[in-house]
Amino acid sequence: MTLFLLLDFCSFPWWLSWLLPFLLGLALGWALWSKYKSIAADLEGQVSSLNGNVTGLNGDIKGHLHNIAELEGDIAIAKGRMREAEDALAECNKKIGNKSGGTTDGNSKNSNITSSLAGAAAGATANVAAESSKGKSTKTAKGAGKFAALKPGNLQIIEGVGPKMEEVLKENGVKTWSDLSGKSSEALRGILDNYGDKYKIIDVTTWQAQAKKAADGDFEDLVTMQMSLDGGSANTLSQSDSKLQKHLVKIGAIKQYKLDDLKAVEGIGPKIEGLLKAAGINTWKDLSESTSDKIKEILDAAGSRYKLADPTTWPKQSEMAFKGQWDELREYQDFLNGGRE
Repeated sequence: MTLFLLLDFCSFPWWLSWLLPFLLGLALGWALWSKYKSIAADLEGQVSSLNGNVTGLNGDIKGHLHNIAELEGDIAIAKGRMREAEDALAECNKKIGNKSGGTTDGNSKNSNITSSLAGAAAGATANVAAESSKGKSTKTAKGAGKFAALKPGNLQIIEGVGPKMEEVLKENGVKTWSDLSGKSSEALRGILDNYGDKYKIIDVTTWQAQAKKAADGDFEDLVTMQMSLDGGSANTLSQSDSKLQKHLVKIGAIKQYKLDDLKAVEGIGPKIEGLLKAAGINTWKDLSESTSDKIKEILDAAGSRYKLADPTTWPKQSEMAFKGQWDELREYQDFLNGGRE
């Protein structure tokens, strides 16, 4: 019997004695792997969420920095106005002091005031006459018709100059086209650098040439020049309506845009209009109902040269055109720079 058991044990396959521990180890390893895989997946999800939060915070920081830059510019403008007000107040106090220390005769006071007003009027008349005489008969001929209503002090016909920029220039003695044409790019850059970071990215290189054409009465040449500009800088993407043209529309000197002319939107020229129409955006209503992301996809698909175009404001502009809100559209476009806020 003992011999039988010994023989039976010896005939038992040796590898079976290792199979059970191996299977148990394999099961344990799989359980541990599954557990730590789940933990790793949770950690990856948390990292992804944190990355998203970081991206959002970076965007918020960028937005706040932009707002700070704008506020710095507004503060600088406000300080300039305060200086002007203080100077005006000092001048008024000086005049009051002179009057109180002088004669008290009513007729004499009236005479002084009348003389001052007459002198101011004469000076203003002389300034207007001097400005009008520049270019002599040539300027009169060039400035006739639709350009006759233009005023030398309207700096906003210069591509790249909006309401705030006009205030900045006039606070620094640049009050007419002639004044602006006499300023070099370096001098203009020096003025703008005093008004905060948001003015440092503005391109002033074409302002002198634009103002020279306006001062000389070469308005047709100015329109042609501006059609190749974007916010005052050279525009290689397409041609668009000039700042001067838009001003002429605003004062009623030229006709309004044709119905559903997409070029009424600042930032859209003939080539981009063609791209939009090829993509099914044919009217102001179509454009107003399109998202800026969809428009950006159309532009990106057309090639790298259109990737710099910013369609963010295009739906809003086209909605105003569709609703016939031309005054609101012109005021809004005055604050845009090449279609960008």
